[in-house]
Amino acid sequence: MPTPQVTLFNETAQTLRIARARQRQSRSTPFLIERVVDDLCERLLDIKRPFARACLIGPFDWRELIMKVLPDATKIASFDWLETPPQTNERAGEQDYDLVISLLHLQSVNAVGGWMHGVHAMLVTDGLFVASLIGGGSLNELRHALYAIDTDRIGSPTPRIHPMIEVRAAAQLLGHIGLALPVTDSDRFTVHYRKVETLAGDLRDLGLTNALCDRNTRPAPHLLRDIETHLRPAPEAPMPMSWEIVWMTGWAPHESQQKPLKPGSAKVGLHDALRSIRDDD
Repeated sequence: MPTPQVTLFNETAQTLRIARARQRQSRSTPFLIERVVDDLCERLLDIKRPFARACLIGPFDWRELIMKVLPDATKIASFDWLETPPQTNERAGEQDYDLVISLLHLQSVNAVGGWMHGVHAMLVTDGLFVASLIGGGSLNELRHALYAIDTDRIGSPTPRIHPMIEVRAAAQLLGHIGLALPVTDSDRFTVHYRKVETLAGDLRDLGLTNALCDRNTRPAPHLLRDIETHLRPAPEAPMPMSWEIVWMTGWAPHESQQKPLKPGSAKVGLHDALRSIRDDD
């Protein structure tokens, strides 16, 4: 019997949050997006090949920003945007890309496996998929503060922060859909906030405020004030907040790609390799 699909996010709530985020982004670019676009462009420049047809997938169209930051304007010849990948059985012949990009969106997708399979179907042979997402090391301080606040108020925590994908799980996703040469890594950093409203604004900028199906929709009076009380280490001190951006890359399989060695096929054993290093000292 197939495993039933668990729906984490309320689609109506997500639509409203995305609409608000688009309005906010029309006024200024979120700092997290500036950071991941810079990182994306560095990663693309490290790949010694141009891309004939690229596609950005997600609710926000950041193509202009990417092309503005990318030093080599010839790196991407044609650049499309789709809000979601097409279903595999709806894939049209013209939707063949040698580069598919997703930025800070995958953590908010209900059917992640199906979404990833849709991406694979868009890639030509030896095409590249590169994605960033909000990782499991993010917002730990906020999570602990909300747990404490809810426990004090109603006796137990309520769902407030979206589940996030760990680096290991990201690697498993790439393998699950059959992409070759999977690589995952993460960018961890801490932001110090003077006002909790600024943190809330950063989440609203990307549509990341609570859209969980099981969220408590009752008003929570003075919630921001209580969060600030828990987060601020001392009066007037800034509030630290952890962020983690998980990056994942994988290639549509091609016979020319390097194959991993089979266990036991190494020409030189570890013992001999270590001995040669010691002998060189």
